[in-house]
Amino acid sequence: MIEPKNRVAYLKWWDVVVLSVILFGKATIDSTLVYLSSGSGEAAPLSEFTSELNWAALAQQLPLLGLAFLYLWWRRFDFSRWSMKVTPKAIGFGILLFIIAALTFDIYFMVIYKIFPPEGLADSSSQVSGNAFIGALANIDLSLFLYSLMNGFYEEIFFLGICLSTEPKYRYYMLGYSLLVRCAFHTYQGMIPALAIGLLLGTLFYICYNSMKKKNLVPFFVAHAIGDMIGVGILSFFN
Repeated sequence: MIEPKNRVAYLKWWDVVVLSVILFGKATIDSTLVYLSSGSGEAAPLSEFTSELNWAALAQQLPLLGLAFLYLWWRRFDFSRWSMKVTPKAIGFGILLFIIAALTFDIYFMVIYKIFPPEGLADSSSQVSGNAFIGALANIDLSLFLYSLMNGFYEEIFFLGICLSTEPKYRYYMLGYSLLVRCAFHTYQGMIPALAIGLLLGTLFYICYNSMKKKNLVPFFVAHAIGDMIGVGILSFFN
């Protein structure tokens, strides 16, 4: 057992790089290949997320998460630096955070698509109805629920937990790196959505987390998980 006095309070920049490769290396390569194969810079056609794909993603990501934590243990990292308290207040803040993120995405896409209207937008938007929200909730099964919870933890423990566990003088460099990584493995959705996820969501989460007097990662896990379950966008549900 590692004595508290021998634990590492701050990670090195290269620890963050190693952990980003462990957690997101394959996803970034796969995403980049899909993006490049699309040729147009737009989102490539995506397969529908099924229970089988959710279970497969769980089986793929859990060992990587375990490997990342094994690396942190080997580096003698002080895990007590991370505050993760599940409380009604934390869950409520997570829901509020999701709503703020969703509205931010809605505004972003409204502006972008006003300037660069994608083909077929009019047809697709006309199919959205007030029942979309109920439909999104109805599509949540056990596999999606569990995967979303895991993935919310998986991603935000890196971006807010690991990246911000470096020395304060390097925080802005780590923030920039985290935004780049967050964007890089979402390029399979197209560059416009990837920039929204990487820059908008990443910056919003950083500002909110950094402004908390009592740090707690749980709200960010919750907000991310909700986004994975029903999508990061809210206005279209209530047209």
